[in-house]
Amino acid sequence: MKKKILTIAAATLLGSLFMSNQLIAQAVSYDSSTKATTDGTVTIVENDNPDVVVPDPEDPDNPLDPEIPINPNPGQLRINYISDFSFGSIKNTASAVTLSAELDQLWTEDGSEVGRVPFVTTEDLRGTSRQGWELRVSQPEQFKDADGNELQGASLSIGGLRYASESIAAPTVNPNTIVLNESEQAVATASSTQGVGLWSLAIGKANGEGGTDGVTLDIPANTLKNNTDYTSSIVWELVADPSATN
Repeated sequence: MKKKILTIAAATLLGSLFMSNQLIAQAVSYDSSTKATTDGTVTIVENDNPDVVVPDPEDPDNPLDPEIPINPNPGQLRINYISDFSFGSIKNTASAVTLSAELDQLWTEDGSEVGRVPFVTTEDLRGTSRQGWELRVSQPEQFKDADGNELQGASLSIGGLRYASESIAAPTVNPNTIVLNESEQAVATASSTQGVGLWSLAIGKANGEGGTDGVTLDIPANTLKNNTDYTSSIVWELVADPSATN
């Protein structure tokens, strides 16, 4: 009985060696006595549970840890992170007021707290069939208090859009100041050769007073205001292959 088992094992080993030689033969071609060609192979599979990365808009090689939540929804094309716009508090006045959004507070890998202008991080892990993307923004409704009273005439604007990298692979930003309204407006656009991977779009530059010059809220003179909080929603949408869609 033992002899039969050894014989079967030997046959299996020989068969394995034969198949191995066949595989090697298939992977290598010998063009001549001095030239041969072999293959290198790698398989890419979809990452079903990726680690969401938020690159520093000023130093993209280093990730940041935001205070507010990152996007928990999976996808090969996604918005990873968007800053809130906080304008702090002001005294009620009849005069016209222009407010700058405060800096976003985040943490570096070593635990140090840093202030950054508001920014948007996008990630595109799609393959060769991609035809780019477009990041759009809108403000469907005016600033309102808890009772639905509007901050009449107030306008929210963003501008000074920029990426830290100026390479040809960087998405193209809208160079104009964008006054937000209910219509979607393009903020940044990537062609089929742009915007692959991770990109953090900075909105303006730090103004030296704890805010950014890229996000402003203008309240006209003699605006009727209650002494309370006013809030408005800003909607961001990352549209895949806008040229194909249009």
